[in-house]
Amino acid sequence: MTENIKNIIVPVDFSDKSEISIENAIHISKLIHCKIHLVNVIEFTDWWNNLVVNSEVREKITELSKQNLKKITDSHPDVHFELAVLFGRKYEQILNYAESINANFIVLHDKHKDEDDKKIVGSTVTHVITKSKCPVITIKNKKLNEIKHIIVPIDLSDDTELQMLSAIEFNKFTNAHLHFVSVLFKGYGTRNIRIKSKAQRLKNIIKGYKIPFSINLIKKQNAYAYQDILEFSDKQNADLIIIMTHKENYSFDNYIGAFAHQIINFSKAPVMTITSQAAHSENETIITKFIDPLGIFDKNKQE
Repeated sequence: MTENIKNIIVPVDFSDKSEISIENAIHISKLIHCKIHLVNVIEFTDWWNNLVVNSEVREKITELSKQNLKKITDSHPDVHFELAVLFGRKYEQILNYAESINANFIVLHDKHKDEDDKKIVGSTVTHVITKSKCPVITIKNKKLNEIKHIIVPIDLSDDTELQMLSAIEFNKFTNAHLHFVSVLFKGYGTRNIRIKSKAQRLKNIIKGYKIPFSINLIKKQNAYAYQDILEFSDKQNADLIIIMTHKENYSFDNYIGAFAHQIINFSKAPVMTITSQAAHSENETIITKFIDPLGIFDKNKQE
């Protein structure tokens, strides 16, 4: 099982925020026995910069960056690190590097802007999440000392079972309590009946795994469902939230749905996001290497 999960990417800009991402990545790497790739992207966003910065300058920048990266690795001698210095647009370089090493996770610090209490996910984070072929974990300021409680919001989408299995598979490394949660809407009787039916079906499946879990159906109290989910998350002192995004009636897969976007925006806990594009990738990077290394889906197909 652990052989299938080998690489975590952590983009580094040498800020205090990067340190939090690195600390969390180290905790995860010790759980799943993998190496961490520290990636510093030097961003030249226009043709003029690319033209005037010659190879000699790039070599000097690369050397200086690697020296700074080495200072980080020297402070964690028991962790297996790989170092990379890249040039170009941050999200493009991160995604290309992730694909080149067949990464299993990307850990990003969400450096959103706070304006009148409205949090805005940064553009790099948005691009990486929507186009990544592996799960992306977004970090705020919370350090993962332990993972005891994982929140898994569920809905009526076709991907819910895939999301459930991803949470179960990841939980084999943590043995946390999985809190599956869905919101019941007043005046939507048919929808609520379907949610309850789906929750019962999931409960029957999860029982077979013999893991600590609970199915929670909560009545909508706030203006938006994501607010109820986050209140529930806070009450459980969540260490991680696992979400899967959907197309939500859009004609393309690389879109962060409104619900997922707000969870990422406002969650105090780290959020692991698996996009529809990633889950249905043609090379099955997610399904075969993270969600289903034990062949759960193949067994279901045979049955």
